[in-house]
Amino acid sequence: MKALGIVFRKEMREILRDRRTLMAIGLAALATPTVLIVISQVSTKTATQTYTVGYAGEIPVGLDTLLSATGLKLESVTDPAEAAKHQVDVGVVFQPTQIDEYYDPTRQGAQVADTRLQTVLGQYNAAKAAAALQQKGIDPGLLNPVPVKVHPLSSPTQAAGNAFLSFFLPYILITMVLTGGLSAALDSSAGERERKTLESLLLTPTPRSRILLGKILSVTLISLIAAIAAIGSMLLALTQVSLVGGTHIYLSPLAAVVMVWLAVLLAGSFSSLTLALGTLAKNFRQGQAYSTPLYFITIFPASIILFIPDFNPSLAYYLIPILNAVLVLRDAIVHNSVAWPALAVTSVSLVATGLFCWFAALRLFTREALLVRS
Repeated sequence: MKALGIVFRKEMREILRDRRTLMAIGLAALATPTVLIVISQVSTKTATQTYTVGYAGEIPVGLDTLLSATGLKLESVTDPAEAAKHQVDVGVVFQPTQIDEYYDPTRQGAQVADTRLQTVLGQYNAAKAAAALQQKGIDPGLLNPVPVKVHPLSSPTQAAGNAFLSFFLPYILITMVLTGGLSAALDSSAGERERKTLESLLLTPTPRSRILLGKILSVTLISLIAAIAAIGSMLLALTQVSLVGGTHIYLSPLAAVVMVWLAVLLAGSFSSLTLALGTLAKNFRQGQAYSTPLYFITIFPASIILFIPDFNPSLAYYLIPILNAVLVLRDAIVHNSVAWPALAVTSVSLVATGLFCWFAALRLFTREALLVRS
């Protein structure tokens, strides 16, 4: 254990002297809240932005007031269909018996304006139908024969905040665990070989398994520091900003505990894997080339959750490394609960992945021809 401690301290000193690693941690801590603040501002601006409706014909009485109240500005144009291509967001022709609408679905502003316009027209038509029935002495309630009273089982505002956080936090956690220790792992393996110091370290009486374990522990610690710095700055930024409707986001204690546990397991696996790839490389640059595919491996599982938010996997899916971490953390954030069988399978899967990467790295460390080749 004394030899392990010596290797660990030696690696930590070298890592803390490496400006690339410190810059990666600093940029992660600064970039994450910056991105969230920008997203918050953009979403707020989109919700409050006024869109232009180019119209021709006579506007029905009262409809102009409803349109203005929902952020739709009316502008008279000669040809609404042509104007909807570039000049305005939506073109409308008011005719005696119908309303013709023209918009370009490829434009985001046109999509938002179309949604608002359809909502206003639906409310206007319902109000007109109710007024007509009332004038004839008929109960307007006939238009809604089976009224629905909604009883949310949880706060819709908090649910929106949890959904927002469940999209970002798993991706940030996995990405920062990987990138936070990547530079340190490559420098500790390929970098040492490039500096011709790896051979002298391996010639010491210390067993190579302990040398490797000391390197893994130091890289794992740096990975966790980077992930905690990024997520901590993100959560701090979320307390200062709000989403549309004044929604504030916070991480529940249960989700925080699950996140830390998953971060430890992922950091150990990534540290062993990146050290193995760095050992295969002849120099630092080649090690970076070998590690590049890992970025795609981390992006893919988060993309599945992003594009399939209601994805309800069976227990077998929790055997897939990285994807299982995303699924467990998503459930902890959204539902504020943990499916213990899923967490157990995930933990076993990530531990097995870490052990596999550990044995792969150790096998490389015991191959003299690979370690001393130029």
